[in-house]
Amino acid sequence: MLDTAHRYFLEVFRTGSVKQAAANLHVVSSAVSRQIAKLEEESGTSLFERRPNGMVPTRAGELLFDYAQRTAMDAQRVRHELRSLRGSESSTIRIGVNETVGRNVLAGILAAYRADHPDVVFRLRSGSSASVAQAVADGSVDIGLAFRIKTGGVKASGIEVRHEIDSPLSAIMAPGHPLASRTRVSLDDLKPYPIALTDSGATVRLLFDACVRNGEGQPFDVAFSSNSSSISYSIVKTGHAITLGGEIILRGEIERGELLAVPLAEPQFARRTLQVQTAADRLLPEAAERFIAALIAAL
Repeated sequence: MLDTAHRYFLEVFRTGSVKQAAANLHVVSSAVSRQIAKLEEESGTSLFERRPNGMVPTRAGELLFDYAQRTAMDAQRVRHELRSLRGSESSTIRIGVNETVGRNVLAGILAAYRADHPDVVFRLRSGSSASVAQAVADGSVDIGLAFRIKTGGVKASGIEVRHEIDSPLSAIMAPGHPLASRTRVSLDDLKPYPIALTDSGATVRLLFDACVRNGEGQPFDVAFSSNSSSISYSIVKTGHAITLGGEIILRGEIERGELLAVPLAEPQFARRTLQVQTAADRLLPEAAERFIAALIAAL
């Protein structure tokens, strides 16, 4: 950027007066004179003619003015670009999210927030709850929104839970399903019917497998298995299967009458929570912190 001597030189050139330049720069006149003398010594020539009516630039002074003026303009442009870059970076929020949460919960929150904060840019990364937590811990994303199974107070390594709400599993079915009139169902009640589940690793499947591992009697008819919960819900809407899921992420479908959530009797299915996660001991940009506050309020 432009150094002090050249800034003082430009002001003397513009005003034609050391005294006026010093006043504009909020320094003493002797400081301006010293900087002009320094430049003249470095260039080996006079930059101004000292006349009774003020400072008149020499040919060398005019050449230096052209250079200093271009440099000052370039410096101003660079400062502006740096500010823009910092603003762009600080207003970019990277979010890792479980697929179904992103579609059914986060999308509406993002749209509403962006309407009030048009300068914010969201970078979204979809994945399993486990991969979201890993991305938060290693700094690949700023914020994670994912499910976690309660583990008796054991915390995930490198994760700070900023907010947590219960998200118990229910039996999800079409309104016309034979079990739709029930106020509560058990796993045994589901055995006569086809089931659609996500693949192993998802919190739904982990809880389901843990509950049935030691079960006896009639096996479950897991007729549909997919790595996409959206596919499972689409199959369930046809009335040909039941799945397990959280009512919190299916509010829209339930309110529109497309799906029905019947609570499960087994207490193990109440062990799941939906968490807002950040990396432990990491200072987030202000834009991310403001969004976290809005996200928590909306959940």
